[in-house]
Amino acid sequence: MKQIIEFFDRSYIINLSDRSDRRRQSEQEFKDIGVHIPSEKVRFYTASRPIDKAGFIDIGTRGNFTSHRNILELAKSDGLRNVLVFEDDVSFRKVDTAFEQKIVTGLSQQDWDIVFFAYLFPQDGGLRGPLMPWPKDIVGAHFYAVNGRFIGKMLQFMNECEVRPSGHPDGGPMTADGAYNHVRYVIPNIKVLLSVPSLAHQRSSRTDVAQNRFFDKIVWLRPILRAARAIKHRLRMALDKRNLRRQLNRQ
Repeated sequence: MKQIIEFFDRSYIINLSDRSDRRRQSEQEFKDIGVHIPSEKVRFYTASRPIDKAGFIDIGTRGNFTSHRNILELAKSDGLRNVLVFEDDVSFRKVDTAFEQKIVTGLSQQDWDIVFFAYLFPQDGGLRGPLMPWPKDIVGAHFYAVNGRFIGKMLQFMNECEVRPSGHPDGGPMTADGAYNHVRYVIPNIKVLLSVPSLAHQRSSRTDVAQNRFFDKIVWLRPILRAARAIKHRLRMALDKRNLRRQLNRQ
């Protein structure tokens, strides 16, 4: 994953100030691929919780939307040619450097506005990569990139969504990945690519977006739940290695 990160002008990792557990996990994820953070190239974006939902479905969704929007503001302000965005529960799959090079070469040679390097939907098993044009909706915003020419347009769209009423046909308050889907119904000919296979999963952890389950609200249980989820995730990633090899062999 290091080659892909190095291709981009800057990367941001969204992390709430009170989620030091997720920050530590992110630092380990990046260390495992040879990227030490934070640095000038890869930075944390310190998110904050809004005090009200302001038209969004809940406070967590508004906070998540605002964080993704604010990263585009930073990228535009700094004149970046492109920007890479991570959420702090990203967990990288292990791909070899040759496949990474194919991705980087493809990004250099193709015309694109948005690339989703990881996603929850669609399922990547029947797709062909390494970079595939994608005209449909996606689910997931834990690892994606925006090209410089599209940063301003996407930022403007998200700003407008924030002040429109919910359910507005041009887009109102919604999730971050919902905004990246809906913008394509408003602005034609946006070029979206998917990495195939998806290059990262999401770690299981206490959510900051949706409503917490009852057991996540019990403070003394949280260390136990973190340990159980860590074990579950390690098992998932171990089992994933064989599936990933099969996918890469088909590319």
